[in-house]
Amino acid sequence: MAGAPAFTLTVTGSNFIASSVVRWNGTARTTTYVSSTQLRATISAADIAVAGTAAITVVTPAPGGGTSNAQSLPILNPVPTITSLSPPSVVAGTGGFTLTVDGTNFIGSSVVRWNGADRPTTYVSGTRLTVQISAMDVLLAGTARVTVFNPPPGVERRIR
Repeated sequence: MAGAPAFTLTVTGSNFIASSVVRWNGTARTTTYVSSTQLRATISAADIAVAGTAAITVVTPAPGGGTSNAQSLPILNPVPTITSLSPPSVVAGTGGFTLTVDGTNFIGSSVVRWNGADRPTTYVSGTRLTVQISAMDVLLAGTARVTVFNPPPGVERRIR
């Protein structure tokens, strides 16, 4: 997940030697030789700070070495979770208002959806978004579905 802490990546293949090195998007990473079929590399939090795809290769020096085929490792946006809405309710027909959405795993490109429609969203922090809800959105009584969407590669999570 994007924004996760550092981790150890295990690379499985064949013909590894003690001097084989794992590369992350072309840059060598601290590599531990485990066996001729397994290496471990330290991947920093900075490497996975943003969603995207990393290309993983192994380079074995000459003679007889070279660069392996690349394997793709997707770095996904986190799944947002809504924990509360403020205000928690409004009276129908009273006009527009600012909705504060608290939760977790919000990112700069998170979008609040009101009954499935995107609303201009302001990112406040990884735990707070605000959105302007129009008078037309609350003209009639009912229950609105509020969701937060993190764009691909992300997932939508619903609360109401």
